Amino acid sequence: MSESKQNTSLCIICDNDTLYEQARSFAAEQQLPLFDKKNKSFELQFIFGSERIELFDKQLNTSIFVDFVSGALAHRQQFGGGRGQAIAKAIGLKKGKNPNVLDVTAGLARDAYILATLGCRMTLVEKSPILSTLIQNGISRGMESEQSAQTLSEGFVVHNQNAINFMKNIDKHQIPDIIYIDPMYPERKKSALVKKDMQILQRLLEKEEKDGELLEAALNCARERVVVKRPVHAPCLTEVKPATSILSKKTRYDIYLTTSSKN
Repeated sequence: MSESKQNTSLCIICDNDTLYEQARSFAAEQQLPLFDKKNKSFELQFIFGSERIELFDKQLNTSIFVDFVSGALAHRQQFGGGRGQAIAKAIGLKKGKNPNVLDVTAGLARDAYILATLGCRMTLVEKSPILSTLIQNGISRGMESEQSAQTLSEGFVVHNQNAINFMKNIDKHQIPDIIYIDPMYPERKKSALVKKDMQILQRLLEKEEKDGELLEAALNCARERVVVKRPVHAPCLTEVKPATSILSKKTRYDIYLTTSSKN
């Protein structure tokens, strides 16, 4: 079954001979049609192209993809404020401390990459095979750039799995210091207020109401703390209250301490 919402049509496009076998295999696994050029009948089109793999939205006439080399991530890596930024404080980064972080809602891997540039050893879990493929393609391209290759080669592993199952079955030698959760933000009534990449993700993915189970599994898995990213004025993820929160202009990071860290 396709991961897309039932009212959103999705197909695979491949115009690159080098990636044809990967595209064909992906289409077969996900039971999706495969074409050699864009098809007007489908709202979302997963394109295995000559430059990169990307997800094209016909309605918005734009694509999302993962790029660790240029654009916003490269700019943030250089000018984002280092360990003084809110996400770094929430994770608990301090001089000489480089924790192992498990990101259980990897998405487009943007926050994971920023944490990696700050010295965290990152493990990413992403249930969506499309988003996982975008991340892996971003890593492959990123390894061709000296700056991003150094970050990606020092601990940046991606798993295409269900996050709750992953945490419940994790090997005791791989227990993370920190677990990071960035759940899908609530949809707004005025779509103009939502960035285009988020609109595409909202069309692609079903919103699963398992926030409580996700947070509980994370608290039972993390060695030190769980950090949940929320819109600054949004309610907490569940009725469980965080120990503290760190605010930035538009974002709030709720920090939950695990039982072991409290002791």
